[in-house]
Amino acid sequence: MMGITNYALDTFAAQEMSKLKHLSIISLADDFPSAHAWLAQLVLSRIFHGHVPDEKAALAFAIVRRTHAALQEWELASAAAKGNLRSVGNYFSILRHVESCISSTWQALEFGRKPMGEVLFTKEGEHNVYKRLNWVYNVSRHFDPQALPQGDLHRTWLSDDAIHTREHLVLFAELRDVIAMLGRISNHVSGLTTTEK
Repeated sequence: MMGITNYALDTFAAQEMSKLKHLSIISLADDFPSAHAWLAQLVLSRIFHGHVPDEKAALAFAIVRRTHAALQEWELASAAAKGNLRSVGNYFSILRHVESCISSTWQALEFGRKPMGEVLFTKEGEHNVYKRLNWVYNVSRHFDPQALPQGDLHRTWLSDDAIHTREHLVLFAELRDVIAMLGRISNHVSGLTTTEK
């Protein structure tokens, strides 16, 4: 049986799908082997050490929960990226995991930056990774499928190195770095005393 052609993939499944060769979604599992215990450890640390004051507990849970979700989605995307990239089902599984990863990542950043008064980007400023993450986060959730430009089947799509929109892209390496930074924060907030990166 003949496989689906490049033209058919790009025209009927997802723009630029036929160009995929090797998705650079590199696992973070070895960097955070105790991530599965972040939330339980946070509870235990609060009970026995009181290291998170009561008035900051909800914030700690919000950041750690979103970071844990982002890491889980990243790992699911990484595992799926080792599969057949010409499989329509696999492609959309990866895209969904990356979009969900960005959603949780952005929410964790937002929860963390507000109490510290941090500004991640300015509207007029250069398009740093935070601004582009915010863009992809928003447009993947809020768009009119019927208003997409001709030839676009999706608001976001994948290349070997990034998730794309027509306006901006986020490199997988950039997203991985942001998740890793949030992971280090979650290690600290949860009260883990390991030497994880």
